[in-house]
Amino acid sequence: MKWFMTLLLVLVAIGAFAYFSSEDPGFIVIGRGAWTVETSLSMFTIALVLGGVILYLFIRLLLLLWYLPGRLLYSSPAVRQQRAEESLIRGLLALIEGHWKNAEQVLLKSVYGQLSPLHYLGAAYAASQEQAPSRAMEYIEKVRENGAFDSGTLALFEAKLQLPHDLSAALQKAQQAHRLAPKNDEALLLLLTLYLQLADWQALLELLPEVRKRKRLPTEQLQGLENRAHIAQIRNTMLKNPVQTTKVWSRISKMTRLQPMIIKVYVKHLMAAGDAVTAEPLLREALKYHWDADLVYLYGELETTNTSQQLSYAESWLKRHEQDPILLQTLGHLSMRNRLWSKAQQYLEESVRLTPSPQTYQLLGDLSKQKGEPAQANDYYRRGLQLAIDK
Repeated sequence: MKWFMTLLLVLVAIGAFAYFSSEDPGFIVIGRGAWTVETSLSMFTIALVLGGVILYLFIRLLLLLWYLPGRLLYSSPAVRQQRAEESLIRGLLALIEGHWKNAEQVLLKSVYGQLSPLHYLGAAYAASQEQAPSRAMEYIEKVRENGAFDSGTLALFEAKLQLPHDLSAALQKAQQAHRLAPKNDEALLLLLTLYLQLADWQALLELLPEVRKRKRLPTEQLQGLENRAHIAQIRNTMLKNPVQTTKVWSRISKMTRLQPMIIKVYVKHLMAAGDAVTAEPLLREALKYHWDADLVYLYGELETTNTSQQLSYAESWLKRHEQDPILLQTLGHLSMRNRLWSKAQQYLEESVRLTPSPQTYQLLGDLSKQKGEPAQANDYYRRGLQLAIDK
């Protein structure tokens, strides 16, 4: 097309020159020995230009014929395949080195044959790293048109490309990948990760049984995720609609809600609501299955209407945990509520002997004030403060 336009411009220029020189064409004489050529200046100029054009075209034709064998060889399938392989290797090396722009250019330079989907996938990854998700999606479409990969695999790849840029878009693609390839563990784990990042706790809880069935994560990690989701649901409900907290709690399986970290959150909610009647038996039941220092401490913080019975329950735990400093501190606290000063002193001193803590010294100071011993109380307070500072 370019040579045609050039020729057309030359012909137009010649025509214009002939028209404007028709009134005074001039003349030119060329002599050589006995030969003499005389013609008009305009005709000579036109012939000179046409001769130059013909000479140029003739030279181009010679060059074309000269390079034709090489070009035919260069464009042969075998050579193009070799170039595509070299381009793929160099492009992958650039990806590994993190040269995203160079990788994209190299991968797209020689796209040919069965390797073309890999070229476009690599270019899509490079474009994604260059913060150009729309360009990456264009390359993915080329792969999809090729049909070399199934839809589930491509959807999973798209989800991973979208992950750093748009979590919602990544979630849609991950869900699509999971629907198209339900047995793909990678899609399942990516979906789990996205639910976690988006704090979609209900969706995460619904997905966990399938993850547990596939045995792709350790049991402890799965339990931790389940606990985290339940705790987040309880806390969110406490903030937005405290009345519905009990309903959320009731939907949790019994063995799960007896986990210390979960029941602790719910018991604190009950204590804030002044519902020690519900909280007390829950703590006792949880401590049967999981002995936990925080739950023991919370039991001592509960203010029930029957403090003597509460103390009796706590004392029954001494048979198995007589050297537990938190239990001894709790017993001292409950004894003080029952105004059993000597028993409280005994429990608290034993607790501080085993493991000194600012909280136990605080209780000993309060106990000494109740007994009318201000100097002793100040000494306990000072020790507790010094211990807190040293920590």
